[in-house]
Amino acid sequence: MAIPSNSDWLTHQWVVAGIVSASSRFIPVPFIDDLVREQCRRFVVSRTLHANEPTENVSLETLRPYYSSSDGCLTGCLGTLAKAPLKIILFPIRKVVAVVTSVRGVPLEIVKMVLLGRTLNRQLRDSPKKINNAYAMRMRMAFEDSFSGMDFRMVKAAMNDALSHVSGWKSSAMETARQAVARQDEAREPINAPKEVETGAQKVQEVLDRPEFADLFTEFDKRFDQRMIV
Repeated sequence: MAIPSNSDWLTHQWVVAGIVSASSRFIPVPFIDDLVREQCRRFVVSRTLHANEPTENVSLETLRPYYSSSDGCLTGCLGTLAKAPLKIILFPIRKVVAVVTSVRGVPLEIVKMVLLGRTLNRQLRDSPKKINNAYAMRMRMAFEDSFSGMDFRMVKAAMNDALSHVSGWKSSAMETARQAVARQDEAREPINAPKEVETGAQKVQEVLDRPEFADLFTEFDKRFDQRMIV
């Protein structure tokens, strides 16, 4: 896979974060799944920033609109409180759906984390002086729009096959996910993932290194760049 920095270790961190984030769908506790995904996105962005230091005046806070699902502390907290009763009521249904759709959802969550880091890596390389809160929001909108229009069937099949050969990755990733929720720093250090998660990440990286995936990610880059121009 063509990563701008040619940093396999950084790609590995993105993949590990993707596996941990994907495992949140199996955690039987309300709200934890959302918190895990948020923290994993934050980790991907923070780790990518760290790998590109110095990064002009770009900070984790500057990029919050790019990775965060909330619009700020007050708005985000109020929105969460308002939705809490409905989320609790619907949680059993949501969890069943999440488990049933995991064959599709797990690979998509992993590749989404990889593309989140990869796209930021390109922006930090090519347009660091443009990045502010407003630009980060444009990045988020362009990213989501581009991602939703991609055909990831090849990714789904290949990643599911790769992870099927790694026993225990799911339970290990769930435990790592619970630990990730407690992390409040900028996640500059690698995720301390157990052997099963590390092995799963290595298998996924082998999949992403296949030549056919280069065209897929190049197509995503083109879609993203076109939407950033508009």
